[in-house]
Amino acid sequence: MPEEWRIVMIVLVNVFEINDSEENFERAFCAVSEVMRRQGGFGRHRLVRSESTPTTYINVAEWTDERSLRAALAHPEVSRRVRTLMRSATAVPQICRPVLDASRQEA
Repeated sequence: MPEEWRIVMIVLVNVFEINDSEENFERAFCAVSEVMRRQGGFGRHRLVRSESTPTTYINVAEWTDERSLRAALAHPEVSRRVRTLMRSATAVPQICRPVLDASRQEA
């Protein structure tokens, strides 16, 4: 594993199927994001939406370690906001490890 990958060791991939309006889901997700970004061990995340299945959203979040992720999820304010979010969607979370990370290479 390249040295720069050692900084981010855990990736949370969470597939959401929304059962509410896009606006309600996205508003609730942003509320969770606001608190998660302040938690120790958080690196960054990206929420994307499927072009072929517009009710499917995927969050990819990078954390320094699993312990930090679990501590963040146990934080009372995070838990409260996640419960609100889950009224708008079902989720299938997976904790993953990076295998390959590539960027465009200039010729």
